[in-house]
Amino acid sequence: MRQIIEERFKRGDLAAAFDLCLDQLDKAPDDLWLRHRAVLCLVKSGALERARGFYKRFQLDRADFDEDCLALGARLEKASAFEAGAGEFSAKARTAAERYEGVFDATGGHYPGINAASMYMLAGDQPRAQDLARRVLNESLGGPAQGPEDAYYRGASQAEAHLLLGDARAMRLALGAARDCDPDNTIAHATSLQQLRLIGRALNQPDSIFAGMEPGRPLHFAGHIFALGSGPGEVSDTVQTRLAQHIDAALDKIAAGPAFGALAAGADILIAEAVLRRSGSLNIVLPVPVAVFIESSVRPFGEAWVKRCEVCLNEASQIIEVTSDRRIISGETLNFSSGVAMGLARMRAEVLATAPHQVLVSDPDAAAVRSYGTVHDGTQWRQAGLAQTVIPLRRPQAPAWPVAQSAADAAMPGFRPVMRAMLFMDISASSRVPEDRVPAFVEQVLRRLVEEVEGLEDAPVYSDSWGDGLFLAFDRAAAAARAATRLRATFAAIDLAAAGLPDSLDIRIGGHYGPVHEGEDPLQKRPTLFGAQVAIAARIEPCAVPGSICVSEAFAAVLAMDQGGEFRCEYIGRTEIDAALPKLPLFALRGVATDSVMAQMYRCSAGRAQAAELIRVDEFKPALDAP
Repeated sequence: MRQIIEERFKRGDLAAAFDLCLDQLDKAPDDLWLRHRAVLCLVKSGALERARGFYKRFQLDRADFDEDCLALGARLEKASAFEAGAGEFSAKARTAAERYEGVFDATGGHYPGINAASMYMLAGDQPRAQDLARRVLNESLGGPAQGPEDAYYRGASQAEAHLLLGDARAMRLALGAARDCDPDNTIAHATSLQQLRLIGRALNQPDSIFAGMEPGRPLHFAGHIFALGSGPGEVSDTVQTRLAQHIDAALDKIAAGPAFGALAAGADILIAEAVLRRSGSLNIVLPVPVAVFIESSVRPFGEAWVKRCEVCLNEASQIIEVTSDRRIISGETLNFSSGVAMGLARMRAEVLATAPHQVLVSDPDAAAVRSYGTVHDGTQWRQAGLAQTVIPLRRPQAPAWPVAQSAADAAMPGFRPVMRAMLFMDISASSRVPEDRVPAFVEQVLRRLVEEVEGLEDAPVYSDSWGDGLFLAFDRAAAAARAATRLRATFAAIDLAAAGLPDSLDIRIGGHYGPVHEGEDPLQKRPTLFGAQVAIAARIEPCAVPGSICVSEAFAAVLAMDQGGEFRCEYIGRTEIDAALPKLPLFALRGVATDSVMAQMYRCSAGRAQAAELIRVDEFKPALDAP
C-alpha cells in the first residue's frame, strides 16, 4: 500500500493519497510513515491550517530523532512566516527558527541547521544566525553523500552558511560545486537561489553577487502572421533571413530559457525555430486543437509554413490546447490562449527564481487599441511591469486575420460565449452530519458561506447551489481567487463543536477558467452556464484535499497576469479528474498578505525585469520593411 500511496503522491493525486493514508491509519494508527505522508499531502496541497491540526493530532513533534517528521513542523512554521504580513513576520520567523534549531540539536542534520540559521537572520538575529552557520560548516557536512541530490543539498547548505557569514565568494564557489553534482535539478537550484536572495537582502548585499546563477529566462513570444513572397503584406526571403538573425540576437541577449507561445504562420514559427536551435524547451499554447489551428492560422499562408509548423510541433516539450473548439470563435478566444501562455511564462520564472521576458515581432505603427493579437499581448505584458523586446516588422498591407468577429457575433441565437472564472465547492464528510443536526449544518455552515458570498466586493456574475455545494462564476480570475480564499477562511472560523457538528467537516474548492456558453436553463428558466469548461471545473473540486483550494493550469496562469502578489499557486502534479479526459496539471491556491515575503518574492521578478537592461526597438537596424 505504501507504494500505491507514493505513486499517487508523485503524480499529484494528493486527495486520493491523503485518503489512503487515513484508511491505512485506521488499521495501523502508530505507523509513523503514514502519519508523515498524510501531513505532507496537506502541506503540498496548500491546506496548511489542516496540516497543522493533523501534525499535532499525530504527535509528529514527539517523533524523537526522526528528522523528516520533526522538520515538517518547522516547515509549517516557516510557511506561516512567509505568508504573514510584515508586522508579524519577525516573530513568526523566530518561531520557525527555534523549531528548526530544536531539530538540529536533536539530529545534527545540515538541513534543519541551515534553515534555523537563515530564519534567525531573517528574524533580525544575526549573531545567532552566524553561530549556527558556523556549526553547520563544522559539524554537519561530513560523511559521504547519498547520491547526486544529497550531494547538491549538502553543497547548497554550505553555500548558504558562507553567505550568512558574509563570504559571497565562498558562497558562489560552494554553490557552483553543488550544481555540478546535480546539474539537471533546476527546481532545487531555484529554491536555493530564492533563499540566498532573501539572506542577501537581509545582509544588504547587492543582487549582483548572484549574477550568472539564474537559469535561462522564461519567454513569452508572439508576432504578426505573414506569408512569404513579394505580394502585398508578404515578406521576402531577405527580410525573413534578417528577421531570424534579429530574433537569434534577442534570445542570446536576454539568455532565453523555456518559451511559451502559439505557432501561427510567420513570426511565431520563426521564434519557435530559434528556440529549438538553442535546444530550448518549446511550449506551444493554442486556442483550439492542433488540426483546427493549422487550418485557420497556418495553411492559408502557404504550405511551406505547415511543414515548418509540424517540425516545431514534433520537437515541442508540450502542446497545450486551451479549448476543444472546432474553430477559432473570436478574438476573445485568442486573448485567452495568449493570456495562458503569458501566465505560464511568468509562473515558470517564479519557480526558477528569475524574471520572465517577452519577445514580439510587431509593426511599430500598428494601432495600440486593437483588442486582440500581438499588439494586445504586448500591452498586457507591459501593464504587468515585465520586460519586453520588440522587433519591428513594418508591413505595407497586413494579411487577413483568421478572426474578424467578436464572441457576441459568433454566438448561436440564445447563447453568449463568455470567459468565466468558475468555483465549485462543497463540504467534505457532510454525509456524517447526524440527521438531527442537519438544520444546524444549514444555518451555521451553509448560511455563513452564502453571507460571505453576498458580501464580496467583486460579486459573482452567476451563482447556484445544491445540497452542500456552491457554484460561483466571476469575470476575472483574481475575483474568483479572492472569493475562494475568503470562503476557506470563513469556514475555518466556524466553531463546529459548538454547533454540534463533526470535526471532520471541511471545505474543498476547485477552480477553473475558460470560455463557456451562457444561455437559458430549460428547467429553471434562468440564465446559466454550459460547456466542457464547466464540466472541467466541477471535476477539479473532488481532487482538492479538504481544507484546500485546487485550480487548473489555465486558472493559475491567467491569475498570474491578473494579480500583484496576493496569491500563490504551487504546482501539485498531473491528476486524473475524469476517466474520459487527459490528466490535468493542478495547482494549490493560497492567499498571502500583500506585504508578505511570498508577495515580495512574486513581485521581485517584475522588479528585476524593470531594472534590467531592455532591448530597444532601434537596436534592430535597418528597419525590417516588407517586402
